[in-house]
Amino acid sequence: MASWFSQLSSTVANVTGLGGEVESVRTYADTVTDGQYYGKLDEHDLDWTLASGSSTENQVFYVTTKSGAFAFVQLIHSNIGIWNPTVSFTCRFYDPNSKTNNFKNINQTYKFELSEDKRSVKTDHFNITLDPTQTTYKIQITHPELVVSMDFTRVDRGFKVGGGRTYLGGDESSAAGFVSHKFWPRAAAKGTFIIDKVLHEMEGEGMFIHAIQGMQPQLIASNWNFCNFHSDKASLSMMQFQTTKQYGAVNINQGSLVLNDKLIMVSVENHVELLDLVKDEETEYNIPQKIKLTWKGKTIKEEGGDEPKDVQVTMVVSIKNLVDKIDVLNEIPWFLKKLVQTFVVKPYIYQWLDTATAEIVVGDEKVETEGKCFQELVFVSQF
Repeated sequence: MASWFSQLSSTVANVTGLGGEVESVRTYADTVTDGQYYGKLDEHDLDWTLASGSSTENQVFYVTTKSGAFAFVQLIHSNIGIWNPTVSFTCRFYDPNSKTNNFKNINQTYKFELSEDKRSVKTDHFNITLDPTQTTYKIQITHPELVVSMDFTRVDRGFKVGGGRTYLGGDESSAAGFVSHKFWPRAAAKGTFIIDKVLHEMEGEGMFIHAIQGMQPQLIASNWNFCNFHSDKASLSMMQFQTTKQYGAVNINQGSLVLNDKLIMVSVENHVELLDLVKDEETEYNIPQKIKLTWKGKTIKEEGGDEPKDVQVTMVVSIKNLVDKIDVLNEIPWFLKKLVQTFVVKPYIYQWLDTATAEIVVGDEKVETEGKCFQELVFVSQF
């Protein structure tokens, strides 16, 4: 999840600074210098920064199990520059086989103790530990409503697109703010969830994202689309957000393909198409019955390897299984809700988990693979 509860908290406080002129955007892709969008994670890319001002930072771990269940856990640090920083975490556990569907959104006191290398953290209830080789995270949650113990081991390598940041309102030195994302697109996850005193074993494929919203004074985006697909052969990720009108209502997209446990493509020429729209009378948003996702790029250029090959991926997902529809205003404190209601129209998060088939073409090689696709559609504002 894109930590919407805290992002709204951290950005709305200064939204009255919105201006009338369209300002520039320097995207992830604009930071690429060699035509290759894959950027290697350096030793500090997964450090917690705890930036000052209106900023939100989070780490989220997604898991799709071999039996078709789905879960995520997310730790959020929000610093809006006015009140004391807030620490919270969210958790989803969904198993259609047992008809289990639990969501937790839990606020904590401000305890956020970083390790000396800033890669591990302890809070009241949620601990994250990254091993010295930066290969495995250990996640521990101990709370009256939720107990989680999970190992999360990277498969192949992580990535960022270019320098890993999009700058809004200028370049690196002059921007009003930035958005940062670092990814492990495929991981091996194993552990247990105890929710409301019921034990659930978890084992499957995972995805990890470390995100920073270093944005002031405006809201970042009007909407977001997120896709996380896993099969036995492949993992696909796609994240797209549309900037607010102040920044030109630009779609910024980044995606990846892991094939046979190897990250082979990082791309930005990707597309999300919402099809067969039907109005949700409750929210008044037009919701797709199908979503077509396409990735277009080239294989990562390896030192001493072959020339990069063209890559094309197409996946049409029939939306059948709504995991949740979250009214964000119901999940944030009352005083922030009053601010949000002034500037944001009905922020909602839609989440689906469906079976889908990815059609992958790498050079002359064609692969079809069926797996589980988690998708998130987020409506934020009308700016």
